[in-house]
Amino acid sequence: MHAAFATGAPCWFDVTTPDIPAAAEFYTALFDWTAEDLGPEAANYTLLRQGDAQVAGIAPATTPDGSTVPSAWTPYFAVSDTNATVAAARDAGAAVFCEPMDVFGQLTFSVLSDPAGATYAVARLITHPGTQNWGAINGPCWVEYSATGAPADAMAHYAEVLGWKYTNAAWETAAENPYQAVSPGSGGHEFGGAHHAQPGEPAPFWSMTIRVADVDAVVAHAAELGGKLLAEPQDMPGPSRVAALADPAGAAFAIMSFGA
Repeated sequence: MHAAFATGAPCWFDVTTPDIPAAAEFYTALFDWTAEDLGPEAANYTLLRQGDAQVAGIAPATTPDGSTVPSAWTPYFAVSDTNATVAAARDAGAAVFCEPMDVFGQLTFSVLSDPAGATYAVARLITHPGTQNWGAINGPCWVEYSATGAPADAMAHYAEVLGWKYTNAAWETAAENPYQAVSPGSGGHEFGGAHHAQPGEPAPFWSMTIRVADVDAVVAHAAELGGKLLAEPQDMPGPSRVAALADPAGAAFAIMSFGA
């Protein structure tokens, strides 16, 4: 496994879309990224970069069998053995959407859904650097799970498959369905969390959060670029300020800025 990522930590993100150039135009304008189309031999998979650092990718919404998948961001979690992890996930109740696949010798990955139906992916990075500049301005900084039931119950699947630690967040006071803070089983910083979904919120669902300098400014810019506001900016513990957006094709993501 790539030394830069602890087992189970988020190591890559990509978004499926019916129009890769349009998605590239939206995200490069919103986050000051650059885009590189890897060509027809890679199904026009497009890399998004922040300077020289790779951030994420854009994948076609059309699958090899000709069917289509919804526009959505998918988090990839780092593993040392993709085949073994997929076998463990199956045993833990996961469904496998994409069997382990090699990508030009750079990584092997698989796309799954947990027992509740939330999509996630696992990857063994070989030469692929994964998501770089984690936590930097205009880089991914968090993953968030919206659960239909108790967040702790949902996280039990990932603890079994990926070795995660999960616990009530330090600021949590609710006795019912408390928010879960998630970290690698080997120790280290929290990289995500799980909350009980509010009425009308997509669930079960994984979302990616991008750190930004000014949430309100990015919300306004996203609207100018054809994006949609899903959740108004609000102040959260941390302190932080958070909003949820969707790109023009409907893929949801969050943005977050941190207080002083």
